[in-house]
Amino acid sequence: MTDKSAIERAFDLARSGHYRSVSEIVRRLSPDDRAAVEAHLAQPSARRELILMCSDAWLASG
Repeated sequence: MTDKSAIERAFDLARSGHYRSVSEIVRRLSPDDRAAVEAHLAQPSARRELILMCSDAWLASG
């Protein structure tokens, strides 16, 4: 079994429903993971996908 990438962990956190925003998720990650995720989120479509996933999961959990 392989370790998950920083991006996969960020999306797992978004799906958890415990975080309302992308910034909360990024703060939850380790410093090394933050850099990788921020680089990935520089792509508007990637950021939008994470925002929508986070929002949907947050609303579903409430």
